[in-house]
Amino acid sequence: MQKQRALSTVGLWWRWVLATLTGAVIGYIFGIPACLVGIHYLSDRLVSIGVCHTGFGSLNCPVATGIVCGSFFVSVFVGLMQYLVLRRFLQSSAWWILASSFGWTWVGFAATSLAYTPQFGFVMNLDGSFSESNIFDRLPLLLVNSFWLFLAGGLLGILQCLVLWNGKNTKLLNRRSLWWIVVNSVLIAFMAIAIVSFFRGKGSLYGILYFFLGFTPFYATITAATLAKMKLTPFPPKD
Repeated sequence: MQKQRALSTVGLWWRWVLATLTGAVIGYIFGIPACLVGIHYLSDRLVSIGVCHTGFGSLNCPVATGIVCGSFFVSVFVGLMQYLVLRRFLQSSAWWILASSFGWTWVGFAATSLAYTPQFGFVMNLDGSFSESNIFDRLPLLLVNSFWLFLAGGLLGILQCLVLWNGKNTKLLNRRSLWWIVVNSVLIAFMAIAIVSFFRGKGSLYGILYFFLGFTPFYATITAATLAKMKLTPFPPKD
């Protein structure tokens, strides 16, 4: 039995960043066609069998179906590439791909729904006239959709943290492990603020794509630093 050489902090950091960015690029290559298939084909099938009629939240059925299909492919490839970095540290490494796929698909859907939430519009008065509504009138809906996005980020952090905890083979979650939940929740909270500030209720699938392309390097850098601080211990190789 040979001991695995431990990764240095810098080594783990750049491998994680590279794996996350590579997984995102490959995921977008497959995710964009999957999104188009969801919009133009799968959504019609879902309507025909009664799964969705008008849509979900702020999204109509074609956009909701497309973003779920695209997000799923991107999250699978990101989780797969991250797994290649973490497999020496995890006891049940395949769970990382499952947790990441579910969590990031929900994040993608919730982020798109928030981007499509209008901040301004018109409402009909009791006398039949129209008046313009402002962001304060839409604030409850924006807060609800922001909360769903924050909840998705928290769930992503919890699921991944449980996989890391099981991999470390410790009886209790220590403080370093809990930092993974905090960092993911804070990053997704900043995502919600950026979406509300940037899209202003005029979301588009191209806009969401560009937004996540810009967010991914930022996310990879911060989570890589967090992962390096957790000081994971490699499992000894099997005979």
